[in-house]
Amino acid sequence: MRSRRRMPYLLPCLRRSVATFCGLALLLLHPVAFGGGPAASEPSPPRALRTAATCDPPGPAPRFGCQWSTDVCDWFCPVCDPFGTPPRSSCNWDGKLCNWICPGYTGVEVTVQTLQPPVLDAVVYVRLSSLCTATGAFAGCSGSFAVYPGMPVSVKCQAIADAISNDCSAAGYAVTENDCRLAATFTASNVGCPATPFALGLSNDPAVFDQTGQGPLPDGEAESTTGTTATCAPLPGPVGNLRLATPSGGDIQLTWDDATNADGYVVFSDTTPNGTFDTVAGTARSGTPGWTAGMPPGIEFYLVAGSNSSCGIGPKR
Repeated sequence: MRSRRRMPYLLPCLRRSVATFCGLALLLLHPVAFGGGPAASEPSPPRALRTAATCDPPGPAPRFGCQWSTDVCDWFCPVCDPFGTPPRSSCNWDGKLCNWICPGYTGVEVTVQTLQPPVLDAVVYVRLSSLCTATGAFAGCSGSFAVYPGMPVSVKCQAIADAISNDCSAAGYAVTENDCRLAATFTASNVGCPATPFALGLSNDPAVFDQTGQGPLPDGEAESTTGTTATCAPLPGPVGNLRLATPSGGDIQLTWDDATNADGYVVFSDTTPNGTFDTVAGTARSGTPGWTAGMPPGIEFYLVAGSNSSCGIGPKR
């Protein structure tokens, strides 16, 4: 009889024991989910990621619109056709600069010197023109003034300088040195786009950009125009001790002694040892480990040049 009376008290105890046992089992089976065990405070390290070497540009873009391709380590530039007629017959179109290059009177600075006075009444037209290699923006301007027989060369020089200052400043040009009073000479600069050469033309004909390349103008006056190219510093020095090896059957490896003032290196190739070496085969950050590529299908010759952002590419060696 006593055992029957105690059964209602034993059943709750049995249920509590079973619940406690099940709870402990769950904790042992799932330590991470419930915060137990050492794995909760020490997560497994992430899987390592494979990294590939990057190919950075050796310097600024050759001109506006160029895009750097990491697939072939080279610049891709849109086709740039000549704009207008050449200012002089001796001018050549430079597709890399996207501009006319005229020996003797184009540059980032152009110096003009008046050599003899006019002998006739006439109008002189002054024109400046360039296409900025950084932005692709065209910068052109035109000014004019009257001349008369016996006009002093110093006055004629100052009239040209005034035409540039008054009519070409909005296009980015400026007279940066003026010695018209003493030496009848001045220097104009492309301050709007300093790295871009510009053309400065003088003519008595509004339809002609420049006549001074043929000697004195029809009215008898004469000017000497001289363009200077851009300067930079420091220029990358030549690389030394260029070496070629085949580290793994199907590849070739070029190594060299690093050049002074070089931030990177450009590898050029040609099919002849005396070629122009205009083809860019690749780039590298330093002479060690250098540059590695697959074995070419035919005979190839290589040269390497240092480069930096200020002066571009140095001498090829």
